[in-house]
Amino acid sequence: MADTAGREQVDLEALRRKYLEERDKRLGGNRAELPEFTGDLARYLVDPYTTPVEREPRRDRVDVVVVGAGLGGLQIGAALREVGVERIRLIDTAGDVGGVWYWNRYPGARCDVDSLIYLPLLEEVGGPLPEEKYARAEEILAHARRIAKHYDLYDDALLQTTVEGMEWDAGSAEWVTRTDRGDLVRSQFVILANGPLTRPRLPAIEGIEEFRGVSFHTSRWDHAYTGGEPGADPTNLHDKVVGVVGTGATAIQCVPPLARTSRRVHVFQRTPSTIGARDNHPFDKDWLASLEPGWQQRRMRNFIEVLYGGYPDEDLVDDGWTHVWRELFVNPEFRSLAPAELAAAKELADARTMEAIRRRIDETVSDPATAEALKPYYAYICKRPGFSDEYLDAFNRDNVTLVDTGGRGIERVTPTGVVAGGREYELDCLVFATGFEANEAGSSFTRRIGFDVLGRNHVSLAAKWTPGLATLHGLMTASFPNMFVQSAPSGQNTEPANFVHTLQENARHMAYIIGEVRRRGARTFEVTEAAEEQWVATIVDRAVDDAAFLEACTPGRRNAEGRLEARSPANRNFGGGPLEFYALLADWRSSGRLAGLALEPGGAA
Repeated sequence: MADTAGREQVDLEALRRKYLEERDKRLGGNRAELPEFTGDLARYLVDPYTTPVEREPRRDRVDVVVVGAGLGGLQIGAALREVGVERIRLIDTAGDVGGVWYWNRYPGARCDVDSLIYLPLLEEVGGPLPEEKYARAEEILAHARRIAKHYDLYDDALLQTTVEGMEWDAGSAEWVTRTDRGDLVRSQFVILANGPLTRPRLPAIEGIEEFRGVSFHTSRWDHAYTGGEPGADPTNLHDKVVGVVGTGATAIQCVPPLARTSRRVHVFQRTPSTIGARDNHPFDKDWLASLEPGWQQRRMRNFIEVLYGGYPDEDLVDDGWTHVWRELFVNPEFRSLAPAELAAAKELADARTMEAIRRRIDETVSDPATAEALKPYYAYICKRPGFSDEYLDAFNRDNVTLVDTGGRGIERVTPTGVVAGGREYELDCLVFATGFEANEAGSSFTRRIGFDVLGRNHVSLAAKWTPGLATLHGLMTASFPNMFVQSAPSGQNTEPANFVHTLQENARHMAYIIGEVRRRGARTFEVTEAAEEQWVATIVDRAVDDAAFLEACTPGRRNAEGRLEARSPANRNFGGGPLEFYALLADWRSSGRLAGLALEPGGAA
């Protein structure tokens, strides 16, 4: 949590200049297209956790195909069970359910959101509650498995299976899904629940395929090389020199255990993250036992109210997210201000928060030059905030070196190491803590999910969305009957912190529609073009004009790596915020009219 109590004076004009100077360093750096996972780079996608299992291709029919078995797909499966859907087929490349928590098994991996609101369906599934404020990755994966077992989602699942294509068969009014295992699955409905953290991101660095030491992405952690079990410190690195590329949410978790166990660690930094205190701690067991039914939904709702201006009397989560959001965005002191005064007050509050974060670095990191290089100079929400009780301290160790590239990134990879700032750093092991592809230029939705979808009259989803996203509620799109997209790039309003809550609301909405279509004996539903056009117009009309803010940010996920010119006006979130968006969906359902959907009769009730 940032300590803003001091309310020190800030030279805003000087700070604005500094922020733009830091942004321009990144704009002058490496902006090449992201590499493809072909040739030698294909090994970065290999599953190191589950032994491949041979099986015969499946040629059958189910009610619903759900592509993705992460926390989004699992919540969809649970919601579909509640409306009586029997045959639900989860399809996932991974060897088990869990999504990103199947893949993220690197040392130190945890959620960075209060675990009691992040782990879904805790009350419904039962079992042990999280032990700590921020749950370990292995706890989250175990809970994902409990959800799958509780709702019998393993029965029809196809794991270790990658969808290669999906096409609408108008004659049978069914979707036909093809996979890399030769499967041909027919279903009345399909849901793309691949999630935003699906495709690992490798940086566009010259020579990345030439390194001859051991290298891997953090989502494919090589425990056979590093030693140690998932969640535990490595045991085999005492004589190894390790390079870590990246300083975001993943790196701030894996660097401390690497620092404790490696001979030397070089952390290659392009842009520093904000590092607030995490203040992780065990939950009081007696308090957990005292929670009354409905506690999780109340806690989730309270969290989003605190972040988006519901002004509840109590902050149930009470952490860095809620403290800073209340200071910067929903401060009661802002409520009576005129627009110009509000903008000035928010800028000052942001500057004070960032000054406190930079001051914490000075107070923690003993070497002044390293401390200065670790300081972030941009507005607080230009990047996803980071929280750690260990990351900054790691740089006080003699065996840890911060290699600050001044915003330009690594120059090239060699067979024996990495070149940065004109110097080669020889490495035994190279770890890419570079996250997943998001909305950056060159990474379309269909690229990230790995296949295209052909709808009515062979309309391609990739082609349809190339000019800009067009949906109803960010979940359905015209010309693609009986299809939902759980995590479309925009068109709704997602929570910046607890995305799992958004997935829950989406699952509830999709399951309601499927349940109603079946109950009414309809064969198909499809978004009308008029409803889609109206929703796109709503997105454009209600969009917050954030262009100037994002242009001032250093390049990153929020501003498409500094390429805002590629952003369509339709590719925005609903401007009313999550609270209003969730209420809009609930009102739409309660009306019972299925407004904007055309139903074709003839299906089984």
